[in-house]
Amino acid sequence: MPQDAYTLRYLSLELDRVFKGGKVNRIIQPSNDELVFTVYTGKRTEKLMLNVNPGGPRVGVIEEEKDSPLTAPNFCMLMRKHLLSATITGIELIGFDRILRIDFLTSAEFSDSTVKSVYVELMGRYSNIILTEDGKILGGNRGINMFDNGVRPLIVGKPYVFPPVGDKKLPTDRALIDVFDSVNETEIADAICSNVQGVATSTAKEIALGYAALNGVRKGQRLYEYLNEYLYQTTPKPCVITDGETVKDVCVYPYQTITGVVKNFDTLYKAENYYYSERERIKKFKAKKDRLTSVVSAAIKKSKKKLTAITAKERDAESAEENRIKGELILSNVYRIKQGNKDCTLDNYYDGSKMKIILDERLSPSKNAENYYKKYNKQKRTLIALKPQREQVETELNYLLAVLDEIELCEDLNELSLVQSELQAAGLIVEKQATNKKKKETESFCREYDVYGFRVRAGRNNAENDKLTFTARAEDIWVHAKDYHSSHVVIDCGGKEVPERVIRIAGEISAYYSKGRTGGKTEVVYTQKKNVKKPPKSKPGFCTYDNFKSVMVEPNKRNEFLKCD
Repeated sequence: MPQDAYTLRYLSLELDRVFKGGKVNRIIQPSNDELVFTVYTGKRTEKLMLNVNPGGPRVGVIEEEKDSPLTAPNFCMLMRKHLLSATITGIELIGFDRILRIDFLTSAEFSDSTVKSVYVELMGRYSNIILTEDGKILGGNRGINMFDNGVRPLIVGKPYVFPPVGDKKLPTDRALIDVFDSVNETEIADAICSNVQGVATSTAKEIALGYAALNGVRKGQRLYEYLNEYLYQTTPKPCVITDGETVKDVCVYPYQTITGVVKNFDTLYKAENYYYSERERIKKFKAKKDRLTSVVSAAIKKSKKKLTAITAKERDAESAEENRIKGELILSNVYRIKQGNKDCTLDNYYDGSKMKIILDERLSPSKNAENYYKKYNKQKRTLIALKPQREQVETELNYLLAVLDEIELCEDLNELSLVQSELQAAGLIVEKQATNKKKKETESFCREYDVYGFRVRAGRNNAENDKLTFTARAEDIWVHAKDYHSSHVVIDCGGKEVPERVIRIAGEISAYYSKGRTGGKTEVVYTQKKNVKKPPKSKPGFCTYDNFKSVMVEPNKRNEFLKCD
């Protein structure tokens, strides 16, 4: 995102309007990189958040409550000592760099009021929060009592020094006119980034695009004027740009150089809150999805390994019938075989062929026959024992593959949590013992739709599929994608005949929540619930059905019929 001085300038103006004159009632440090000030502004209480995490440093207004550590970090204690009960007198951007200054008026019982300032440096991995008084450092969040980046001292008691800006100039520096005079139109964005403080690449590209649309001679003077008009006089229209599913960027106003769907907000800090919360939600969703996929994939690999071992044992036991025939032929020709022979070739009266039989020269012919019978009986017992093992492992493998599909179809954290609960119940994930008793949250059951007056419900995981299917009435219509693991969908008939259009919509929902949704039209089966059976000891979500009909449908979420809580 273009979290540059241009963006921060408008953000600082908003924050100044919200917090100026507010009194600090509480300060917490939820994590090493974050501080939250609870401020009473005279009308309501607002939370000012300072975050210097290198992955997304920002300042903003938040609504959610943050957990405070039982033991406050040293920096938090320092901030409380100096700033609790202080009044915020102003928030402003320093120069035209990524530094915000928050001024506080503090009062002591036996001394005059003093002004203390917090500098929030939003500079990627060099981001920092520094508390000062009379221009001298009282403390900082990181890198204190050392040289920051080997350049400037950040030492308690020493003057606060701004980070170096190199050869870059303020946007108002008229020396830029000479620089821009020698720039051709294809290099404008690069020239702005290289020579102007606090302008991100995306903002520079937007300025270059706007300047290119102007008529007239392209001179350094005109570009300098346009640059300052853009940076200081733009009417803000805060927005978040998305690609429909995920957030791409948050801007002061919609950038023409960033394509996507524009979601507008009345303030920039609200737009940033939405952007960061969505980004965090997507990050958590992906991490949890990857974790669950890893657990199930490991279990699948283990089951496949078991299946391979069973197949190898079955292959070894395939010669059981041959060993029985060898033992039988030896006994039938025992008078022709002498002890000490290493092998013999006998007529196989089963198929008329000649069969060469290996013998143990140390044993008598009858003992050799007995050994072949022993091998035959052992192999036969092995095959009998392997049959239920194969069935069990194949059932387990099919279940795990269905759960893997289920994870792939999940669309939010809540659905992943349901799958996690299912895996915990199956013993694939060990549930951690909670150290604190938390209030049990009421969980919703199934997706519920109102389709032309009919109640339609769809399970979100195997456990819900079972519960939904086998608590439905016998005459209700049960719907499922054919040949795919899918959501079980039940149409509550309520004693009425179900129209074909309702069945098709239920089928579209079931097809959407199956792997068939990536392949176009999908065949869906439907029947009365009384025709659906669950075999004994079968895995969650597995069932059999008969007396069914089928219909081809296009997978569709059908959210227009979805009932919201």
